[in-house]
Amino acid sequence: METDDQQSLRAALQPAALRAALQPGRPTFADPWDQPGDMFICYIAVSVVDPVLLFLGGKLMGAIFSFSSRWHIGVYMVAALVGAAGFMTIVGRRRTSLSVDVLVIASWFVLGLIVAPVLGLALSPLPAIICYGVLLAGIFVYVRLIGQWEKAFLQTLSWPLVWSAVALLFAYCAYRMLWFPFP
Repeated sequence: METDDQQSLRAALQPAALRAALQPGRPTFADPWDQPGDMFICYIAVSVVDPVLLFLGGKLMGAIFSFSSRWHIGVYMVAALVGAAGFMTIVGRRRTSLSVDVLVIASWFVLGLIVAPVLGLALSPLPAIICYGVLLAGIFVYVRLIGQWEKAFLQTLSWPLVWSAVALLFAYCAYRMLWFPFP
């Protein structure tokens, strides 16, 4: 897959560039441990952005659809894990164009603000966790079967395990300390 040298955001947001980005090729996954910038972006996303996105999405969807915006802790943590897995997939693939990055990150935000809160808050905890498990399995199947690897998958396995643990830790901390401190 060749990289597209669209360095400006204006060029990446042109309708022709966005239409071309809707037809991405087979992704190639690198080892994100090699890129300090990728590690920093992933840290910010899984520790700050993902929990905040789920919380705000819960408040927004709760207000729109009139259901409680209080998450069950297990459902919230699994939703944060799915969001982290989605973001790790975004960061782990080799960049092909800024337009593809814009579309993928925008869809990640939509999923975190709308889809994940509706699943997590409208359903009871067990069906919600099952739905998130299916989403997590879908991400894993996509990465394993569709993606190509610069290094062997088992050599890069430490990366998603570490960031998954960080995502769960920060989701738990955000839930208990910020969003819902009292049982």
